[in-house]
Amino acid sequence: MTSILINLGDAFLINTPPNGQHLYIAIAQTSETHYLFVNVTTRRSNSETSCILIPGLDVPNFIKSESVVAYQYAREMDAIDLASLITPDSPIPKGYFSANVLAKIQQGGLASRRLRNRYKIALKAFLGMSD
Repeated sequence: MTSILINLGDAFLINTPPNGQHLYIAIAQTSETHYLFVNVTTRRSNSETSCILIPGLDVPNFIKSESVVAYQYAREMDAIDLASLITPDSPIPKGYFSANVLAKIQQGGLASRRLRNRYKIALKAFLGMSD
């Protein structure tokens, strides 16, 4: 099976049937081989606002409108899982987020009421925070 290199802050366009394609960002390493990914989506009236991304300098140019991190769609994957889900013909990675924006996304995960507890625990551990 194919695998790919994952760096924190990398963004990947992945297939998420039946809902089409979505952008996922690697925000934490959860084990030797697995990473925590969160979804970025266009902001809507019912969106969680723990982390709002505004198009501009620190945000990749494919973010064209005000967006949010949808922590409820977080998933843990390794490189092989990720490779099997990447949208055909999408650049690998599609782009990357700066260290500043990555830190903002991580902090948003800690504040989120929608991030699953097991992912929040893994994120805290990755960031060296105690419970």
